[in-house]
Amino acid sequence: MKRQILILIAIVIFVITSCNQKENKHLTDEEIWKLGWRMFASSMDENYSLASLQFDTLRRSSKAIDRKYIIIGLEIKNELGRADEIAEIINFQDKKILQEICKKDFLSKYEVCKEYSIEEVGNKELQIELIRMYVEDQAARGNLMGDIIVKYKIDSTEITQNGGVFVDERNRNRLKEIFKEYGFPTKKLVGKDAMQGIFLMIQHSDRDKEWQKSQLSNIEKSVKNGDMNGQSYAYLYDRIKINSGEKQLYGTQFANVDPINKIVELADTEDLDNLDKRRMEIGMMPIQMYKEFMLKNL
Repeated sequence: MKRQILILIAIVIFVITSCNQKENKHLTDEEIWKLGWRMFASSMDENYSLASLQFDTLRRSSKAIDRKYIIIGLEIKNELGRADEIAEIINFQDKKILQEICKKDFLSKYEVCKEYSIEEVGNKELQIELIRMYVEDQAARGNLMGDIIVKYKIDSTEITQNGGVFVDERNRNRLKEIFKEYGFPTKKLVGKDAMQGIFLMIQHSDRDKEWQKSQLSNIEKSVKNGDMNGQSYAYLYDRIKINSGEKQLYGTQFANVDPINKIVELADTEDLDNLDKRRMEIGMMPIQMYKEFMLKNL
């Protein structure tokens, strides 16, 4: 009987140890990348419980998580009302990460975020002008950007909501003047949202392809300096290549998207076998997920 008890105890210890080892297993970079984007997909589907579990797995499995995954994970925890977990997570972050994530409105109430929640910019007037141009760029495409309008106190009655070609030309001409006067702006000068607006206005400058192409090096420098994300470079690079009749590299441009018949076809793309590797390196979601995302959101 005593022998049987000892065997049972040994089995229990083995099972517990095995479970802990499996739970604490460090994922590969590719596994972390895929799990992070699955978490994003779960949150988009409003399956916050699953997304929260996926975020917890990421945190257990990697010492360093990409800040975009941290932000998505915290937004998920906020949707679930888990303030204590949010506080624990942000208290663990270093200063550099806090400077980025604490600008999210829902985090401003947490003590550790108070000194980082307000974004200081070098030129507030230029920031507001660029934000207004950004809002008009998006309004011309049916995206009214209510959150940005409220955040920056933009008068929505002054926003042009049609005439995309006119808006694009006006924005492009003004950007040229701004770049001539200030150089290519930085996040320190005009803030993160304005930098996103600059990228999109350049992306939508297909009627001046030479100027659009000339800005790729500026976007690349901004990505290296942390003023824009890698996706901005990928989207503009591919846009320029397709506009020039060449193959894209990152799979951001489509030749055909038909939600009714569930058809999605990439524009001509180089080295398809290594496409996901390139997308992972630059911080983009797996190509199959991107295709599914396009079908669901058109």
